[in-house]
Amino acid sequence: MSIVTLTTDLGYRDPYLAIVKARLFSQLPEIKIIDLSCDIKDNTISDAAFILKNALPYFPENTIHLMAVKFIVDTGNTTKQNNIDNTRYLISKYKGQFIICPDNGLFSLIDSNFNEPVYQLAYDGNAKHHFFLKDIFVDAAIHISKTNKMQDIGMPAPEYYKAFQFESFVSGNVLRGKGIYVDDFGNIITNITEKQFNEVVGKKNFSITLPGARINKIVSTYDEVKQGQPLVLFNSFGNLEVAVNGKSALNMLCPRDIGSKFDFNLLIEFYD
Repeated sequence: MSIVTLTTDLGYRDPYLAIVKARLFSQLPEIKIIDLSCDIKDNTISDAAFILKNALPYFPENTIHLMAVKFIVDTGNTTKQNNIDNTRYLISKYKGQFIICPDNGLFSLIDSNFNEPVYQLAYDGNAKHHFFLKDIFVDAAIHISKTNKMQDIGMPAPEYYKAFQFESFVSGNVLRGKGIYVDDFGNIITNITEKQFNEVVGKKNFSITLPGARINKIVSTYDEVKQGQPLVLFNSFGNLEVAVNGKSALNMLCPRDIGSKFDFNLLIEFYD
């Protein structure tokens, strides 16, 4: 019995998501469909990559992941992102699981050292690119579910878009990281991992400066501080997370103008 996951920006108000599932069920009545997240905002590829990357370890071999979030391309802009072919779709097998996605940099965001064979999906030229999840990805998922073979539905794609991701790094006695994801509670998840923190900071004294607060302790649970107080902990993904007990860290610590992009930098100063 195959498992198919969906990561999309379709939301739940309209019938689009149900139509995709209906097409899958009509061909694979025993299939299990799981929504990883169908509420990706503003075509944020990095959010979709974070969700998929952290969900992968929990799924069995040969699970099929459909990630249907594209870049918004401005044809008047000549940056590299806007040179992407939004009619190009890819499939690869990573850690025993299939990933089907647009050519949007997903593979490099999941793993900066991604080195698995990638295939470009072949499809009917009349396919509707505005609903590629239904018209292209579903057919690919049905084929993979029945055969487990990528080569039959695509051609090798040695070149594909690789997205840049900011890596945490050490500069002098400072470990520098960045907020990479904000969950629905307003918790800010950074790219500093527990493994890196232990290797760099270890048992040294440290100080994290936040707007209106200085933190020198990592807690295990949110309720170790008073309600409304900021805290840092390592979450279940193994990432350093900035939170506020009972409140949104995003709203309290990152006031922004309407329409401005989320940008959160974290500096951990360590010393003997």
